[in-house]
Amino acid sequence: MKKLLLFLVCLIYLNGFSQCFTSISAGYSHSVGLKPNGTLWGWGFGQNGQLGTGTDTDKHSPIQSGTATNWAKFCGGYSNTFAIKTDGSLWGSGYNLYGALGIGSVVGHTSIFTQIGTATNWKEVAAGEGYGIGLREDYTMWAWGFNQYYDLGDGTTTQRNSPVQIGTTADWKAICATRLQCNFAIKNNGTLWGWGINSGGLLGDSSVSAWSQPTPRYPGNDWGKLALGHGYHVLALKTDKTLWAWGIGDFGQTAIDPNSIIDWSVPSQIPGLWNAIAVGGDRFSMGIKTDGTLWAWGKNAVGQLGDGTTNNTYIPLQVGTDTNWVSVSCGYQHTLALKSDGSLWAWGDNYNGQLGNGSTTALTLPTTIPIAGCTLSAEEFTLTDEVLKLFPNPAQEELSLSYAGTALINTVVIYDLSGREVSNSHPVVSNNLKASFGIGMLQSGSYILSLKYNEHTVVSKQFLKE
Repeated sequence: MKKLLLFLVCLIYLNGFSQCFTSISAGYSHSVGLKPNGTLWGWGFGQNGQLGTGTDTDKHSPIQSGTATNWAKFCGGYSNTFAIKTDGSLWGSGYNLYGALGIGSVVGHTSIFTQIGTATNWKEVAAGEGYGIGLREDYTMWAWGFNQYYDLGDGTTTQRNSPVQIGTTADWKAICATRLQCNFAIKNNGTLWGWGINSGGLLGDSSVSAWSQPTPRYPGNDWGKLALGHGYHVLALKTDKTLWAWGIGDFGQTAIDPNSIIDWSVPSQIPGLWNAIAVGGDRFSMGIKTDGTLWAWGKNAVGQLGDGTTNNTYIPLQVGTDTNWVSVSCGYQHTLALKSDGSLWAWGDNYNGQLGNGSTTALTLPTTIPIAGCTLSAEEFTLTDEVLKLFPNPAQEELSLSYAGTALINTVVIYDLSGREVSNSHPVVSNNLKASFGIGMLQSGSYILSLKYNEHTVVSKQFLKE
């Protein structure tokens, strides 16, 4: 009977998962999500057409953006949305003053997704306030829109209504933009570059007010990911999964005591190992550690930290106790997050319906957002022993696992209780895995074994090494 129940739960889960979200992005006061069937959905503030629904109205629940079913990546901006299709074409919707969408005109806004140029090799896009930045498959970097403060990094202050290449090099791998006309990019060699106005010391060296072109900023060749969003501070992950922060920290958003005498333009490390990071516009931060736990710090005026209060904190606080968070994104005062089961959670400001729960009431705790066709059984959360088995436990020289979940996994990682990775392997992509690992090299003590798909934790379980 128990096996039959598990089968039925998994069957329901599989049928429903196709309507859950696989990725999310929080704009300033709107939200965007992608479903596995390639459809794009938007909700929240829509009065500049940024939801791409053909109307200029707010939506308090997710609504499909057009009829296309081949969306791949997207980015919610200040008052617009950019998206890339599976064919590599780039599209924009929403605010377009100063050529912000890059569609070749300065029409005030558009409420349907409009193609940006004719190139079909776009792979990444980032949204600033009034401008955009994109990367192509050939590792060239392009920008368009407002450029009064060297926003675009092309060495001029000339407004660009269509994408122009930034420099001549073809070695860029990651980009990030802000509302503050300040931008960063990482090259393939792991070096960090910045340009634009030096707001809040984000670019370092307060004696320089702006850089007109990408300029090497902070030392090192191990920078991996960036989060700037709409705020006055930066979070950055290095390739070793250490987390660093700099910029204005007046509400503790850099995880430093706001009363400390410190140069906020110098990166400082935040303890732990991390998989995902997000920056909120109203001076707050979110992060997911390698064990799948969710953490928050900074300003908390409307509950955007998700700890059930409106108290600010410069000490990162764990949000709940779940260990299956896989992605997080922040708007001005709201937060979106996904779990490995595809469920969408939201909290914080909801004035324009950006949480997607059908209301405009703010929430101070993560709340699951009902999605039509996405059926998640509450019992699924109690089946860890059925989904992932570790044996023997305690173990001495060898640990075996049996995984029979619904989500794909391609990495097995072991962490100590400080969050430090001590072992990993990469089995064939599967949702039905049996394997054994030698653990004789581990010191006696407790560890966490996590099954992951790419960088997303699917399920974790603790074991004891004798």
